[in-house]
Amino acid sequence: MKIIDHGVWVKYKPDKPRAEAPVNAMYMRRESDGVDWYDYVRPNFYQMFPRPQSLLELTGETEPLVPNFKPDSLICNVYYHEHFKAHVVGTAARDPTAIAPINQRVIEIVGFDGDDPHAEFGGKVYDHEAGTFSVLAQRPPAPPTPIEQKILDRLDAIEARLEKLERMS
Repeated sequence: MKIIDHGVWVKYKPDKPRAEAPVNAMYMRRESDGVDWYDYVRPNFYQMFPRPQSLLELTGETEPLVPNFKPDSLICNVYYHEHFKAHVVGTAARDPTAIAPINQRVIEIVGFDGDDPHAEFGGKVYDHEAGTFSVLAQRPPAPPTPIEQKILDRLDAIEARLEKLERMS
């Protein structure tokens, strides 16, 4: 398997919303160079879902646009999970338009031939430097709230009284 890093994508507000965009559109751009997410995935979208019009007619381009993601590769959004202090894979899908990577890194996994990419990678810890995936450590139990602690203390007192009664009989 080969991992390709497509950078970190952040939310932004364009000066002028796109005419074809819905009113509630979320705009994302790559942190490193400002490329818009929808412009980035559009060639893949038209490759996956061909239209009666050609991509050249729709975009006004003179040359065919080259898709940024390879066919049959996996696209994963990776976010930082504050509680675990780790980068975690959110979604693993073959369709890059299926994710909205706001404040997330996008990686592409080439060469995965399994049947369920989300079961294989979703929720896994991703080490960007090593290019590895690992299982997320079990989350430690949260400490009891003050009310829960009062209940636990009361139960301990009841248990102690029961033990005392049992010894007397």
